[in-house]
Formats: sequence, C-alpha cells, structure tokens
Amino acid sequence: MRLFAIVAVLSSFVADAQQNTQELTAAKAEIARIEKLVEAGAVPPSRLQQAREALAEAGNQDVLRRTLYGSLRMEDLTEELANQMLASAHKLVAGQQSRLEHARALVDQGVAARTSLEPLQEELDNRRKTLAVAEERVKLWGDLTAMARAEQARFASLEAERAAALQSEDAAGAGIFSPSKARQLEADFEKVFHRDLPVTARGDTAFHRALGFDHTGRMDVGVNPSSAEGQWLSNWLDHGGIHYIAFSTAVRGQASAPHIHIGPPSSRLRTVAAGDKSQN
Repeated sequence: MRLFAIVAVLSSFVADAQQNTQELTAAKAEIARIEKLVEAGAVPPSRLQQAREALAEAGNQDVLRRTLYGSLRMEDLTEELANQMLASAHKLVAGQQSRLEHARALVDQGVAARTSLEPLQEELDNRRKTLAVAEERVKLWGDLTAMARAEQARFASLEAERAAALQSEDAAGAGIFSPSKARQLEADFEKVFHRDLPVTARGDTAFHRALGFDHTGRMDVGVNPSSAEGQWLSNWLDHGGIHYIAFSTAVRGQASAPHIHIGPPSSRLRTVAAGDKSQN
C-alpha cells in the first residue's frame, strides 16, 4: 500500500534526521565565529556567505525533522506546516542541484575529477526522494481535509432535511443519542451479530478537533449501509427516532470508508473573541 511505502522511505531517513539539531546549532556558532573573522579582515566576506548558506540548509533540514521525520501525526499537520515542509524540501533539492552544477563546471574545466560528482549526485537523488515523500504526505493530508469538509457539507444538507421531517412529526426529544441508548445499541447488535459493534469514532476525537469539528455526543460505526449490518442499524435508529447519516462510499479511497454517523452533524468549533458578547 502507498502508506506503507511512505513509512519505509521515512525510516531510511531517521539517522540523518537525528543530526539536524546538532548541525543547526553548529551552523549558528560558525556564523558568529566567521563574522568576527571578517570584521578583523582575517577571512574574505565570501566565507560568511558560505556560512549563511550552510545555516539556511541546516534550518531547512530542521523543518523536515520536525514535520516529516518526527512524530508529528497526520491530524496535527496544518496548512502552514505543510507549506513549510514542502518549501524546505524544495530548497534542499535546489541547493544540492546548484552544488552539482558548479562541480560539473569544474570537471568540464579540468579542475576536478569526474568521480567527485558521484557523492553529489547521490545526495541529490536522496533529497529528491525526500521531496517526493513530503509531497505524498501533504497529498494524504489534503485528502483527509477534503474528506472531512465534504462530509460536513453533506451532514448539514441531510440533517436539515431530517430535522424538518422530525419537526413536522412533532417528535419532541427524538433524535437524541444518549449514552444509555449507545449501550443498548451495542448490546442489541452483539445479540444479533455475535460480535462487538464496530465503532470507529466515539465522541470527540483528536482528528475531529484538528479539523475544527466538535464530534461530542456522536458515534461513527464502520458498517456499509447496504450490508445486512448496515440495514439492521438503520432500522434500529429509525425505530428509535435517532438522527443518523449513512455514507455508502469512501472518499477517493483514502482514510475513510462507508460508515454510519449517529447523532447530529459535527458542529464547527468556534473561538469567541475577547469582548464579543454576541456569541455563547
């Protein structure tokens, strides 16, 4: 699977990632040392420019260490971090490409041996692989975000229709999925199908919070609505007058699957600005 391939490539970079913090610290110290030497006229200003380029390179490596190599979870990745990760990966490729082209010019001039190009080309290939992994991770994150937003839009539309129907029936108190009803559902499902109810999200989750949704009081069940289990669950919820939304397809085949969302749509989390008394 694609995700397994990403993990395999990432694991090959762990040793290099562990050195990034030390390299960044060393690069900063080297800048300070060379600045003093340039002021004293002991070294040419070009040495300072080289040191600054090394610092920028170490900084880009540090960004990748925190966003790509590290323990940052997919649901904790933000648009800002994703952009930083991609920008750093691109800059590292561009910098190595520049070094390789400079070395090739020296080879063409007869100043350097052609064998000196091999390690530079190998490093460029490794950085291109890193860039590909970063692009793949951002794509997966984008798929997750698009899936959540599309699902929320469907929630709003379908729930509006269901709310209107319940109101016309004067179903006061209907549609509430209380903890006691959740326990009863799990017990009834186990009696019929002789296995636990396949709950994929119970109440609020870190994933929903990261995307700005409040999943409190809701439950997602990983069954296909068209299956025997899905039809039984829909009938159970209909009989109890409980709100639910059935999703029969996955979103682009990524990180989601057919399931039934029990409870009202996940509302968006809102932060009340200081001094704003119009929101509760």
